[in-house]
Amino acid sequence: MNIGLRKLQGYTMALVTGFMTLGLPLAGQQSASAAQQFFCNGSMSNGWAYTAEFLDGRFTQIRWQRSGQPPQTTTLTFSSTNPQGQPIYTGAFQAATAVTLIDLSGGNVNSGSEISVSVEEWGTSTGTCGLSTGGNVPSPAPPVPQALFCDGTMNNGWAYTAEHTGGQFTLIRWQRSGQPPQTSTLTSSGTNAQGQPIYRGAFQSATKVTLVDLSGGNVQPGSEVSVGAEEWGWARGRCRG
Repeated sequence: MNIGLRKLQGYTMALVTGFMTLGLPLAGQQSASAAQQFFCNGSMSNGWAYTAEFLDGRFTQIRWQRSGQPPQTTTLTFSSTNPQGQPIYTGAFQAATAVTLIDLSGGNVNSGSEISVSVEEWGTSTGTCGLSTGGNVPSPAPPVPQALFCDGTMNNGWAYTAEHTGGQFTLIRWQRSGQPPQTSTLTSSGTNAQGQPIYRGAFQSATKVTLVDLSGGNVQPGSEVSVGAEEWGWARGRCRG
């Protein structure tokens, strides 16, 4: 009887040891999985590139980068789930512009999953997720700014070329037969009711100049601008690469 009991105890101990041995790699796998971070990269139409960070089962923040601009960070808060079962997160850009992220994977984020990022007045962009095992947050490469030139002619004969670089209009070069060339430096002045960026400057430091980006901030070859000069009226220009 005692021999049988000792054998039974031995079998029990062997079983427990076996389960513990099997459990070790499983625990390690769970720990490694919990430590995984995903980074979902995309770019808005106005040149701001973003990286949304997924950690511990939720999206926590979006890092923003744009050539010539200081980096920005949007802290995300879980808001709700849409009818498709996709988690929704909300935040703000520079504490003013509303930001919304939708997890298109339905909460099952993996490499290759997609997200939808919407920013007030900027539109919506789709980002793709990837896995990083390092400790540092990968930064998306800032988009290479493409210089664009928008040409037009005022009704008094002054021809202009508005230059767009680094995601914004920076200056207007003026030319007219028999006159020395002129340059108007432009400064961003907000947007109009249609969400079209407005830039202001001056001709020869005296005549007010206004440029309206009719593309709504998504300037491409073929886009149009409207340029107005005090007492000269308005003239449209077409953009080229």
